Amino acid sequence: MTDGWPSGRGPGPLMPGTADRAARRAEERARDRDQRAKERLAASEQRSESRAAQRDLQSQERERARESRRIEDDQRIKARLDAPPTNDVEALKISKRRRSGALARSGDESKTDRDTRSYKTIVDVARIRTLADRGASLSGLAGAFGITIEEVEAALSQTTPQT
Repeated sequence: MTDGWPSGRGPGPLMPGTADRAARRAEERARDRDQRAKERLAASEQRSESRAAQRDLQSQERERARESRRIEDDQRIKARLDAPPTNDVEALKISKRRRSGALARSGDESKTDRDTRSYKTIVDVARIRTLADRGASLSGLAGAFGITIEEVEAALSQTTPQT
């Protein structure tokens, strides 16, 4: 009588039911393999969903922070513009603060007239002659250069130096 294990003489005849046990064991291994694959798939889907939820939460937090920064900036700008300047340096900083051109393009902010009282125009006789040759009127030249019409006539009547 044998105990079901092959003897050292080589592979002997299998005991009855040995093939069934091998088939059952193969089926168990296949089921376990499928179960592990399903568990891995479920775990990866869960990780993917949690990452998506986390990204969504982070983007909402960033948007809230961006909105609060915008509100704070608007309040800070409004407070600085409403406050009287304490000295010329602060007034210069306030006047240099620029917003993007989006407000002007959308029509929410109208164009302000530039103060040109301190601008100096260089009166160049050659430029006056060039513009006059192109058809500029005497009154237009006088207004552009900030001189009288008589001065424009005098500049045009001067002879150009020969080089």
